[in-house]
Amino acid sequence: MNRDEISGMIEDRYAVGHSPTVTRVMCKDDITFYGYFNSFGDYTELKEKNQYRFIPRNNFKAFRDEHNNKGIYSTKHSIIINGDEVIDIEFVLPVTVEV
Repeated sequence: MNRDEISGMIEDRYAVGHSPTVTRVMCKDDITFYGYFNSFGDYTELKEKNQYRFIPRNNFKAFRDEHNNKGIYSTKHSIIINGDEVIDIEFVLPVTVEV
């Protein structure tokens, strides 16, 4: 997918006031990621290269716990997805907080 397609979807869906949504990202290499996009301080720089930070679902709890305990959003729980490798993006369900 191109930069305008991906960034438009991310920016519309993750706009201020919307709840985070579990997102399915399907890539050309038959890999599918579940999680959600997050715009850290490097969002604009990465977007120029058609790359995006993504928090995989299996890292969500550690990401949230670190924020709750230390007050920071750490990129160590994220991966960078190359938009040129993305076939499709689907918003599949709202994020629920595990207790």
